Amino acid sequence: MAEHNDAPLCGGVSAELQGADLEQAVELLNSSLAKVAATGDKPSFKVVKVKSVTSQVVAGRLYHYKLQLAQGDDIKESYVKIWTQPWLPENSINITIKCEGDDNVIESTF
Repeated sequence: MAEHNDAPLCGGVSAELQGADLEQAVELLNSSLAKVAATGDKPSFKVVKVKSVTSQVVAGRLYHYKLQLAQGDDIKESYVKIWTQPWLPENSINITIKCEGDDNVIESTF
């Protein structure tokens, strides 16, 4: 009989991140949001509360965030995806931001 293994499969979505993995994902989120704001042609967001973060190994790593973002005084339930490909010399991070109640999807690569 095959052994049962709880380790995530390559390409599978992880359980919600915790501890150091969660801290690293939130640092990536904050630095990515700062880079989006620095472009000058996209809105500036601030993290209010991170509700959950999962990651998935793809050609790089794909993080899924469920959180609250503030844009000025307006706080919105939001979903953010960050895809990292750290071996690329440039354009190694792609971020997609979707706020509930807003039809616009913000996407940036840097």
